[in-house]
Amino acid sequence: MKVSFWHKCWEQSRIGFHQDQVHPFLSQYLFPLINKQDRHVFVPFSGKTLDMRWLAQHMKVSGSELSEIACRDFFSEGNIDSQMKVYQECQSDVKFQQFSSDSITLWQGDFFKLNAKHIISEQNLLIDWIYDRAALIALPIEMQQAYVNHLVSFIGQGTKLFLISVEFPSQEMLGPPFPITEQDIKQLFLSANKHCKIECIASRELENKRFAQRNFEVSHLLERLYIITLP
Repeated sequence: MKVSFWHKCWEQSRIGFHQDQVHPFLSQYLFPLINKQDRHVFVPFSGKTLDMRWLAQHMKVSGSELSEIACRDFFSEGNIDSQMKVYQECQSDVKFQQFSSDSITLWQGDFFKLNAKHIISEQNLLIDWIYDRAALIALPIEMQQAYVNHLVSFIGQGTKLFLISVEFPSQEMLGPPFPITEQDIKQLFLSANKHCKIECIASRELENKRFAQRNFEVSHLLERLYIITLP
């Protein structure tokens, strides 16, 4: 899946994957787990999710997003004052646009060129949480391991990954999103780092087989929530 696919989705407003409500797992499961020391959350493939506004009530938010349209829309639609600056490393092809408010910074560019040092130095905060609601499931199987390998590089000592997957019979619908089972999750993350601790803490059937703004014609549609850490 090429980056042009996602750019066209935003350019043509084909964003049925955008959820117009805050995900209920945040208040139900994440909020009780946030402690006073947690100050920074990273959101890969952030889009313009409203979940970042909820997260910003509790921690500083750093997001990674490919589309400039998504970044600009996030701040304009939320009536959030923001500034933009360019981040570029000398003698390298690492370049991002940073869209920032007091509590939220979005790094617009290639996720695979972003690293933990970038966002830690910008916020002057370690990464306490990573929130993946729809990043991994947005990728076809041939890209999933590369994504997980890079994502695990953001997990430091004390970092907790809050990951939501979706399951349905793969033969019944072409993605994205792509179905990822608990077995898939374990295989992907243990391949990235054999010390990953993976815990499935919740699951729910999606009412009317509705995911974000779309109803899926599948026999079942399930979301699972995982907490993934490293010792």
